Amino acid sequence: MKRVIFHLLRLSWLMLGLFIFGFAINFLVEARLGVSPWDVLHLGLTNYLPFTFGQIMIGTGLVCVVGSIPLGVKPSQATILNMIFVGIFTDLIMAAGWVPPQDAYLVRSLYLLIGILGCGLGTGVYMTANMGTGPRDSLMMGLYKLTGWRIGVVRTIIEIAAVTIGYFLGGPVGAGTLAFCLTIGWSSEVFLKLFTFCAKQDWFIRRISLLKTKHVNPGEAHGS
Repeated sequence: MKRVIFHLLRLSWLMLGLFIFGFAINFLVEARLGVSPWDVLHLGLTNYLPFTFGQIMIGTGLVCVVGSIPLGVKPSQATILNMIFVGIFTDLIMAAGWVPPQDAYLVRSLYLLIGILGCGLGTGVYMTANMGTGPRDSLMMGLYKLTGWRIGVVRTIIEIAAVTIGYFLGGPVGAGTLAFCLTIGWSSEVFLKLFTFCAKQDWFIRRISLLKTKHVNPGEAHGS
């Protein structure tokens, strides 16, 4: 029972991270200053396909997952959940209008900042659930295994390809796209280090240890 509760807590933490990430994407879109490289592609595809922004995110995620399997990277539970729910949360939040459009440049710049920090926070949350990575990371790891190139080089090539295709499809490239590329790594690192630091604290370890089931030999349980 304790093991089930522990798994549900990890799953809830993962889903919280995906929700935060979807929320942050809405801020980036409403900033209208340029979005992340992959979202340039996603929004570019909405000009040609009869699907919502979130549905296209799910579709490209599926392509990444399927493409990574022959490269030796099997999707985890978190990979599938990431593929599905970031798109769902993004669409739901957009439809609900939780991030209202703004015309003032200062407010839009603030939206951009919130979006970048939110993506970093969301990444820090769902990655520290330790249940796996996202579909685009799976593709990155697959190409890394195939080529033997450094991960940074592979990731850069993928990002450049996504933003280039998205740009020619009419996706929104701008100063915000460059700002995202230059800062998302730092934003993610800050929150990853924060949550990792918290996980190492005695008060956290004591509480988590209460939820983990200790294996007991049936003979020992009966005193034999």
